[in-house]
Amino acid sequence: MPRGKPSIVCSNALALLPIHRSSEVLGPTFQLDLRQPQSHRVSVQLNFRAQQQRESVALPSWTPGSYLERDYVRHLEGLRGWVNGHPVVLARQSRHLWWLEDLPPGAEVELRYSLLAVEASVRTNWLDVETGFLTGAAWAMAVESQRWLPQQLSLQCPPGWSVATSLESTGEGWRAASYDVLVDSPLALGDLHTLHFEVGGVPHRWVWQGLQRPAPQQSWQQQLPKICAATCALLGAERPVSDDYLFITRFSANGYGGLEHDDGCALMFSRRELGSESGQRKLLQLAAHEYLHQWNVRRLRPVGLRPYRYGQAVLIPELWFAEGVTSYYDQLIVLQAGLCSEEEYLEDLAKDFSRFLSTPGRQVQSLLESATEAWVKLYRRDAHSDNQQISYYLKGALVSLLLDLHLLARGQGLHVLLQRLWQRFGQAGRGYSQADVEQLAGELDPQLPALLHSWLSGVDELPLSGYLKTVGLDLSPDPAESPYSGLQATFKEGQLTISKVDRDSPAELAGLSPGDELLALDAERLRSPEQLGPLLIAGGQHELLFCRDGAVRSTALRPSAPQPCRWSLRLDPNAPEAACHLRRSWFQGPAR
Repeated sequence: MPRGKPSIVCSNALALLPIHRSSEVLGPTFQLDLRQPQSHRVSVQLNFRAQQQRESVALPSWTPGSYLERDYVRHLEGLRGWVNGHPVVLARQSRHLWWLEDLPPGAEVELRYSLLAVEASVRTNWLDVETGFLTGAAWAMAVESQRWLPQQLSLQCPPGWSVATSLESTGEGWRAASYDVLVDSPLALGDLHTLHFEVGGVPHRWVWQGLQRPAPQQSWQQQLPKICAATCALLGAERPVSDDYLFITRFSANGYGGLEHDDGCALMFSRRELGSESGQRKLLQLAAHEYLHQWNVRRLRPVGLRPYRYGQAVLIPELWFAEGVTSYYDQLIVLQAGLCSEEEYLEDLAKDFSRFLSTPGRQVQSLLESATEAWVKLYRRDAHSDNQQISYYLKGALVSLLLDLHLLARGQGLHVLLQRLWQRFGQAGRGYSQADVEQLAGELDPQLPALLHSWLSGVDELPLSGYLKTVGLDLSPDPAESPYSGLQATFKEGQLTISKVDRDSPAELAGLSPGDELLALDAERLRSPEQLGPLLIAGGQHELLFCRDGAVRSTALRPSAPQPCRWSLRLDPNAPEAACHLRRSWFQGPAR
């Protein structure tokens, strides 16, 4: 049967059933018991036939697409094992790996364990009395010798619950061609709603949960096929590479995020934002981003990710391309699909420029450093992060913009580079390296490798304004109203507390730090973040009273002239026709 069979009602049998194997079934079999969702725990039974004297089992420390060692083992409890029905001891070798030793030939091994499912994200597990979402890497132990064998899965759920997954249905459960496919196939559980459509003859499902009001199904029915078709056009493809694609979307109060998979993606989005036009556009951009990932990063994969090494971090300098290019196109795809205006696109793009140009870390960390340090920095943000790092999503998207405009001026475009990488590496299942990207860029324009190297390896300002002028756009700062202090504050629980201090700013020179409580400026009591700006004088000296670690202190704050925190993109009324023509070509995208 094809992968991605429509959602089915889950079994609610009274007990875990014994597993009966045929001679053809060689790989592990998993049974998940979800019938006590109020406990937020998933019970797992894993059965397999030993193929060697010592077998090792491990729970991944990370999931592909999210480059942080999350140590899912911290939610593991009660791991027990049996061999041919007799209890055995599992020898722990590391924080997430165990050995079963001295196994008889063909021994039947059974493991049971539970996992706490309390993290509501697209890369973890959660389970409550209404819904659930399970990430394969966060619950499925790997039998390492049987990674490439078929894996079987069955579930036992509360009455009436449905399941949506991209796994192949067997009628009684699901089948994965390998452990990697199992890990790559999240499970949505509970009260699910489904919208069906096709793109290039390929069935697609948009499955959602968590909405308190009726969903805008009519809009989705019209918009989603256009997003998918525009993404295919970007790759020069008539249809997606997946044979059956599944969007899983959970709506929550304030959630946002996405995680890509070969045959689907998991999304989280705010119910509140769905009520505005800009929020609806943001959801479409998120869907476009993850949909493009079925090519870029899932199948067109950096060499360090072939194969995945679930137990360790791997340096991946190509993440700037995998995520940056995808981030650049997610907004552009919505425009090219005809689902936003050019003014709305420029407004969204200007927000990215503002974020980038307001981040001091852009002059500290290069784009390649951002990519290779993802495991220790990007996903571990704190109040100091913006001062020492730049997101490879954000700067990668802006470098992708430069690449696109550079190549468009030569009658090509970034999509040509993406397509050639896909043809040489993605379709062949070969991992690509940074050197491969530079080589293919050089085939399109001999100047590009040197330019690209400077944009990726340096921390100098990107030539954004110059390239934007080639398409008749002006990037200009919006004037700030208040003198610049370099601090941001929030009012919470009766205290006005510093949340951020910019690098090399007047606030840093005054010795202020995130977490300091602001008390008074020039003897004026401070009670709100909005109160501070109007009291400051550029070039003046102010006495600031603050509290740190329970001790009241005083410092001199010397604000500087106002600095922009926002930038705007505007059409240049004096742009030559050649620039306007190039802009139209950019906005229109590849011919379909």
